[in-house]
Amino acid sequence: MAELIQKVYAQALFDAAVEEDLLEQVRSELDTLAGICAGQPVFLTILSSPAVSREEKAEILRDTIGGRVQKIVYNFFRILADEQRAGLLPQIQESFTALYRQYHNILPVKAVTAIPMTEDQVQRLSERLSALSGKNVLLQNEADPALIGGVLLQYDGHELDGSVRERLDSLRRNLSSIVL
Repeated sequence: MAELIQKVYAQALFDAAVEEDLLEQVRSELDTLAGICAGQPVFLTILSSPAVSREEKAEILRDTIGGRVQKIVYNFFRILADEQRAGLLPQIQESFTALYRQYHNILPVKAVTAIPMTEDQVQRLSERLSALSGKNVLLQNEADPALIGGVLLQYDGHELDGSVRERLDSLRRNLSSIVL
């Protein structure tokens, strides 16, 4: 149920941001607010509490973010607080980011390699993956010496394993099945 609620709120904010031509600002401010709230979880707890009146929540929001964010973001946060759903902000932000990436045809990909890739390698792999996928690939590199060599690509819940470790494991499995 919470997943559906977060998606509904994220879609509503996304649609409003697109309609008002404020998508970039709203995305940036939402990311910033979610980051700040992650470091101060009690803030979201207070704004989600039924023990805190709407007037008190409005005053807290006015004092903390009023005039510092776009009106659309401020009003959205007020609605979350009024409906005691401010605690869903991190999940709403994740859903909003997914909508943003879909809107801009962005595919986040993690490339795991045995040693860190150079900027040039990241750029070339990103361009190649963009050409293959037809999407704007946002590539993040992570090093894992256990891979020995090659690359492991993770995206959209999928994994393409071209690592030396996987090839050795595959060879080991094939040899085991032959020996048995």
